[in-house]
Amino acid sequence: MKEDKVVIIVGSLRKGSYNKKLANELIKLAHPQLQFFFAEIGKLPLYNQDDDEQPSKIVQDFKQQIADADGVIFVTAEYNRSIPGVLKNALDQGSRPYGKNVWAQKPAGVIGTSPGAMGSALSQQHLFKKCANFS
Repeated sequence: MKEDKVVIIVGSLRKGSYNKKLANELIKLAHPQLQFFFAEIGKLPLYNQDDDEQPSKIVQDFKQQIADADGVIFVTAEYNRSIPGVLKNALDQGSRPYGKNVWAQKPAGVIGTSPGAMGSALSQQHLFKKCANFS
């Protein structure tokens, strides 16, 4: 039986991140046919179009990890009623340059949590809209 590779991208960099805890619990509940990997986004350089011709190794490795996956799960916090900047940067790195979008046609799920009253509802909504643009 083929194992499906799923990359998890956590939008929070905090050591005690609720979303990292949520991601780890999600893995425990998943079907054994799924193999999970975390993609590190905290070390990605800020997206700069000048780097499109020669992206750094860390960007190349990140994009390859996404390209090799059968699907992606975004587990995100909510900052200022939207997605964290580090997650937006990861989306930009993966979608550029034009024609080399690793997110295109990649099945994705969006989940998140926050101690606030609205949880991460607005963040998830924004992320869902961004992901819909990649298909």
